[in-house]
Amino acid sequence: MPVKKRSDHEVEPFKQKLEEYRRKLTLKTDVGFRVAGRLCSGPELEQLMNLLADVITGRKTGPFHDVQTQKDLITVTGAKSVEPDLFGNDEEDGIWCAEVQNESIEAGRIEVERAHLVLNGLPGGKPYSCLKKSHMIWMTDAIHIPGTGRPLFPDGQPVVRLETVDSATGRRFPDRTEVILFNLRYKGNSKRGDLAHDFRETDPKKMKNPLLRELMQRVKYTEKGEMEMCELTRQIFQDGKTEGLQEGEIRSSRKTAEQLLQMGIGSLQEIVELTSLSLSEVQRLQARLNP
Repeated sequence: MPVKKRSDHEVEPFKQKLEEYRRKLTLKTDVGFRVAGRLCSGPELEQLMNLLADVITGRKTGPFHDVQTQKDLITVTGAKSVEPDLFGNDEEDGIWCAEVQNESIEAGRIEVERAHLVLNGLPGGKPYSCLKKSHMIWMTDAIHIPGTGRPLFPDGQPVVRLETVDSATGRRFPDRTEVILFNLRYKGNSKRGDLAHDFRETDPKKMKNPLLRELMQRVKYTEKGEMEMCELTRQIFQDGKTEGLQEGEIRSSRKTAEQLLQMGIGSLQEIVELTSLSLSEVQRLQARLNP
């Protein structure tokens, strides 16, 4: 069957919607941060990791090397792979990853990604004592702890550290994996507040950090930025379709539909056909996203 091509009167509105989404794009979205990472040189990826790690942890980190974007961490169990937005090593060969998790954090995802990092940090054939230290940074504007209605960031604090604690005595157990969640809603007058501000800002000229400002100018105002965004958008379409076929989970289809609705790409009927959700379900998701 021949592939149906968009007519000229269909293509122009599609381009307009894509450009409108591009103007509204921020670093706190999956697409914005991923495209910015793709437009970085190797040294710039190292600078970006250093900036995020220093500000969010509140201490001196790095220097970093071999920083990559969207590195595919595949487990030996065959479980779904994890692709951190940034992944690299510090001078002591410790493992670091940083990524954006917008809106909400799926229950179980933190544990799965942490397990991937642990396995990645254990050299083959070596004893457990050779496990490398790892550091996982999640930047999110999620409000609640996954699977609960309790606040993720008490009193609007900028950072939450997940630790292994004895519930009876309050003792903290040594953990080779540091897990830090960063509040992208934070508005304090500090380096962390400035970083959160830049991740929320749509206008590069109003961004405070020069590196982040330069990256968003590339995303929004260069031909390569447009090409990378279009490519990533097509990838989201394909990934959503593949996940739906492989997992058969309604949750995956809903997530894909929400991403497409947020970007304003595709008609409701096209989203229905892609995700196999009902039209009424897509309309409910649209109403929730645009109250």
